[in-house]
Parts: sequence; structure tokens; C-alpha cells
Amino acid sequence: MAISTPSLGAVTLPQVGARDSYMEYAGYRGSDLEMASGALATDLVSTSVKRRFELAWLGLTEAQVTTVLTAFATVRDSSASFTSPLGGSYTVTRDYGAMEVELSWYRGGGVARADARMRLREV
Repeated sequence: MAISTPSLGAVTLPQVGARDSYMEYAGYRGSDLEMASGALATDLVSTSVKRRFELAWLGLTEAQVTTVLTAFATVRDSSASFTSPLGGSYTVTRDYGAMEVELSWYRGGGVARADARMRLREV
């Protein structure tokens, strides 16, 4: 697979490149319930596989952090188009409970740097 430049809501994101910097989880939406007999009852919203995405960056500059936050703002209360680093196109929202971009700031090379993490889910 070719690596492409990710984007979210028409905002070009910084490249992800470190190991585990792009995670994709394919699964189903719904719930399971164990019956008294021990049988498993499953209720799916859809039989189509939906994905969750986690993007992480290491050593971002302040300008790159601003870009990531601008992109995340496009999914604050609605959906947006997402192009994954693998070139796939999806319509996404924030992942359930992901109300923020995780930022860890530190000094690197005499300037402020940050590691960042963002979680999204396919609509």
C-alpha cells in the first residue's frame, strides 16, 4: 500500500510515520447480551463493517499543532471527509467520548514541540 498525505475536513494533516502512529479498527456497531441459557444474542445497527481511526504524531511544531486542531474542529459537532494515510476515503466524526486532541508538550531543539493523538470514527 502506498502512503498518502492524510486530510480531515479539507485540512491537510501532518504525515504520520512512527510505528503505531496510524491505527485502524474495523468492527461492527451494536451490542451483545448473554442470555440465561448462555447463548449470545447480538443486535447490530448495520451488518456493514465500520472503522475507528487513531492518528498520532511525534515532535509537532506549534504550527503543526494548530493545523491538527483546525482539522479536529471540522468534526466538533458534525461529520467531515477523512483521507487516511493509506489513501482510503471515509466520512467520519469524533470517536465516542473523544472530545479532545491529546497533546503532550515538551522542549525539543530549543523550541516547543508536542506529541498529539486524535480519535475518529466512520459514520
